[in-house]
Amino acid sequence: MGGGKWCYVKVHRRGKDVLVAICDEELLGSEIRAGDLRLRIREEFYGGERIPLSQLKEYLREATIVNAIGNDVVKELAKWVDVVMEAAVELGGVLHVQLLLK
Repeated sequence: MGGGKWCYVKVHRRGKDVLVAICDEELLGSEIRAGDLRLRIREEFYGGERIPLSQLKEYLREATIVNAIGNDVVKELAKWVDVVMEAAVELGGVLHVQLLLK
C-alpha cells in the first residue's frame, strides 16, 4: 500500500462492551515515561491487526470504549469524535485518550 501511516487495533469484547484498543504502529511494545508514571504499550492489549490509519473509522462503529495512544491515532480519532483533543492527555510527548461511547 502507499506511504500512509499505520496503527495497530485490537477489539476486546466483554458482555455488552466492545473495547477498541489502538496504538501508533511504532509504539507497540514500547514504554512511555512521564515523571513517575510508566505506561507499557503491550502487544496483548494493543497488538491486534496492523491497519492503515485511514481504515480506523471502521473499527469505531461498534465500539463502546476506545483506548488510544499515539499522536497519529489520537489526531485521526479527532476527525470523527469532537471531544477527543479536549479529553486527551499528553504523556512523555505522546497523546493518550480513553473514551466511553454510546
